[in-house]
Amino acid sequence: MQTFVKDLLWEYQADFVGFQETIKKRYPLSFFRKIDPQQKYVWHWIPSRGRSGGILSGIKTERFDILSSKTGTYFIMVKVFDKKMRKNLCLVNVYGPAQDEGKEVFFD
Repeated sequence: MQTFVKDLLWEYQADFVGFQETIKKRYPLSFFRKIDPQQKYVWHWIPSRGRSGGILSGIKTERFDILSSKTGTYFIMVKVFDKKMRKNLCLVNVYGPAQDEGKEVFFD
């Protein structure tokens, strides 16, 4: 996964990335050093629950100033100031359960 993410970031020069269904409970610092060796991104994540779920979001600091962030059970929301467009934005990565179990809570 590390090589794939690193290659995606390099190839597309993404300003904001959101990965879902990561199935990772935690990320050691070595993971971020491998995928983002120049530390161009600020990373936020939600751990997986069992063998499903998990969200990973990265925001490039060259493009955005981070104003605030919030994580919930099913989302990561980061309020940013876009330096290029000179306006505030809200970047959100949402991922809900695939099974019927838990969907009601997700939709609420």
